[in-house]
Amino acid sequence: MHRTTGTTALRRWLVGGASLVLAATMVGCGSDDDSGDDSSSATSAAAEDDPAEFCEAAVDFEAAIGMGPPIDFETATPEEIQAALEEFSTQLEPQIAEVEELAPDEISDDVTTSTGLIREVLSTGDDTIFEQPEFVESEAAIDDYMLAECGYEQVEATGVDYEYEGIPDTLDAGVVALTFNNEGEESHEIGVARLNDDVTLSVEEVLALPEEEGSAMITFTGGAFAEPGESDTVFLRLEPGRYGAVCFIPEGTTHDTEGTGPPHFTLGMFAEFTAE
Repeated sequence: MHRTTGTTALRRWLVGGASLVLAATMVGCGSDDDSGDDSSSATSAAAEDDPAEFCEAAVDFEAAIGMGPPIDFETATPEEIQAALEEFSTQLEPQIAEVEELAPDEISDDVTTSTGLIREVLSTGDDTIFEQPEFVESEAAIDDYMLAECGYEQVEATGVDYEYEGIPDTLDAGVVALTFNNEGEESHEIGVARLNDDVTLSVEEVLALPEEEGSAMITFTGGAFAEPGESDTVFLRLEPGRYGAVCFIPEGTTHDTEGTGPPHFTLGMFAEFTAE
């Protein structure tokens, strides 16, 4: 069930905060357009009146980008990483176009800021861009819009050193807005994966298996990352079944330090819940 995600910022990309994902979908949103296309304006107006289509498209795209490019950031060369990101971006273009078309005007400025920075990450490989204040602020604004307008069930979970608090034993199947609050002293994430239908082992038992064996038993759903005192929201489409919530970050990891200790889940930072 382990995911190798490399540096903290690259881990954030693969685990996926909701607003980061939404920003990445909206390339070109809010850019100059002199075409005067009335159909584009009508689509935008419709999105403002009823954001349901935008919300659904954004959630679906978040699920796709949350999987990340199929590459091991720990062992790949810089050239291999860049090539994988470029190919990954190309594969996502149809969903990018759909969310662009449905994006509401009221968050277009925040989207434009975020997408510009996302493009810079993809072209340069400089993942520290994700930590720039303008990116964080625009990310938060898009999260706020989704929470206010999409009408999804909202759940708050808290991470401390080293456990999760507030995760219900049961959630309704469908889309859930999961806000993860980090009240610990270290960086934490909440990676959510569905246990495959034929798996009878508990999350704890799956985590104890060799990586390749455990990974074959789960389907990654999404997740969020937060530094101490911060929060992040992810929108998860939950099918009925059993799920695990896990933090893979090494003990000792902070904003500017990659920890050298064991993964947090080995210290008790995991949970199991059911969607039904």
